[in-house]
Amino acid sequence: MYTIKRTEETITCINDKAWDKAEVAEIKIINWSEFPSAPKTTAKLLYNDFGIYVQLQTDEKPLLARHTEQNAPVCCDSCMEFFFRPNEQDNRYLNFEFNPFGTMYLAVRTSRHDPVHPANDKAYFGVKSYVDDQKWTLQFCVPFAFIDEIFGGHTKTMYGNLYKCGDETKTPHYATYYPIETKEPDYHRPEFFGAFVLE
Repeated sequence: MYTIKRTEETITCINDKAWDKAEVAEIKIINWSEFPSAPKTTAKLLYNDFGIYVQLQTDEKPLLARHTEQNAPVCCDSCMEFFFRPNEQDNRYLNFEFNPFGTMYLAVRTSRHDPVHPANDKAYFGVKSYVDDQKWTLQFCVPFAFIDEIFGGHTKTMYGNLYKCGDETKTPHYATYYPIETKEPDYHRPEFFGAFVLE
């Protein structure tokens, strides 16, 4: 179980003090032996009355970034992802994926085969992407107003997973926070989602 801690502090950038309070999730589970390694990648989540804040960070080198249009296949680039089902009574989940440009893929779905793409762009979610010599850090926020409009509300216990991938990178890789028991890489398997609980 990952606990999303509450903060009363303002969160605007990756260096805000609020992040010191967040639990660190290591995205390090290798589920598929044909892809034996992955960059060191972590996630932090916080929430306040406005929404859920997510920070993802990886030391992947070299980074691959090609796609610039929303809902392009950023999973083929260097990519960090957060999928989650914010309402226990609703089988749909949100599918957030990003490349180093901050290009976002966003869908609401119940499986790989039925995506619905909200019109909201990356500015709406406050997407910030920072790359330096040591790491790539990405931050965004999912407003509760957005969640509640789509799902009719949210529950204290949510279910999801955090992912690192790069289908067409120099070293293709697939790592997860919660394990996935499939023969081949497949992140669209909500039956393997684990708990994310609002503190």
